[in-house]
Amino acid sequence: MKIDLDCLSCTLRMASRNARLVTKDIKLQRKIMIEVIKSLESVSWDFIPIELAFIVNRVISEVTGNPDPFKELRRRSNDMVLKIYPELKKIVESSSDKLETAVKLSAAGNSIDLGAYLQLDLHESIERAMKGSFMINDYKEFRERVLKAEDMIYFLDNAGEIVLDKLLIETMLDVRSRPFKSITLVVKGGPAIGDAIPEDVRYIGLDKLPNVEVRSVSNGVEGTGPWMSSEVVKGWIREHDLRIFKGQANYETYDDEADSFFILMVKCPIVAKAIGAPMGSFVLKHSR
Repeated sequence: MKIDLDCLSCTLRMASRNARLVTKDIKLQRKIMIEVIKSLESVSWDFIPIELAFIVNRVISEVTGNPDPFKELRRRSNDMVLKIYPELKKIVESSSDKLETAVKLSAAGNSIDLGAYLQLDLHESIERAMKGSFMINDYKEFRERVLKAEDMIYFLDNAGEIVLDKLLIETMLDVRSRPFKSITLVVKGGPAIGDAIPEDVRYIGLDKLPNVEVRSVSNGVEGTGPWMSSEVVKGWIREHDLRIFKGQANYETYDDEADSFFILMVKCPIVAKAIGAPMGSFVLKHSR
C-alpha cells in the first residue's frame, strides 16, 4: 500500500501523541511537531505508511537526544501482557478450539499500538474477540496450513502484543504435536516507536521456542537490516511454507504477498477500505 493524503494528518496526530508520551517539556514537544512538519515536505507519494512512522521516530530521537525514547514504554507493554499471560493461557487451554482462541487473542493484541490512528483498550479488545468472530475469517485455511507446514516465518509487530504471538505459536506447536523445522521471527533491527526489536523478543522468551531464528529488517536507519520490501526479505518469505504477517503495518507493507496470512485489528480508515472490513474489526485473511 502507498500512503494516502490522510496519512499526513494521521502522522501529525501520532507525532503529537508520542511527543507527549516521551517528554513533559512543552518546548521539546513543540520542536518535535515543527521538525515532523518540516520532514513531511520531502515525503514521496510512493512511501509506504510505516515510513511516516519512521520519520516521527527519527525526529523524536534527534530532538530528545535519546536513541531509544520508547524503550520504557515497550518494556511496560511487555510487562502488562506478561502479567495476564497465565490467565490467557488458561482461556486457550479450556477452549473447544485452542488454535482458534489463540489466534483471536493474537488479533486482539494488535490493539497495543503507539502509532495507530485508533487507540483501543487491550482488555476490551480481548473481550470482544472472545465473544465475536473475525470479520474476514480464513481460519479453516489457516488451521490446515499450521498442521501441514514444515517451516514458518512470522513478521511481528508491537511490543506487548508479541506476548500474545508467543501464546499463538505455543498453541500451534501444541495442536501440531511436533515442532516446525524452523521458525523465523522478523522484527525491526532498531527502535521504531512501539515496534518489537530483538531485545523484546528475548525479554518475553520468544527466542526460547524450538528452532527459532530472529531476523531484523530496517527501522529506516542505515545498518539496522535490509529494507522491508527488498529482494533479501522477499527471499526470506519464499523460504517458508507458512507465512504470517501481524498487524496493520505489515499488512500495508506486504499486502501483495501471495499465499500469506494476515492477522490484525483494523485501526485506520484507509486500511479498512483496502481490506474490506470496518474500523475496530478483527481480520484473519489469507491472500490467495
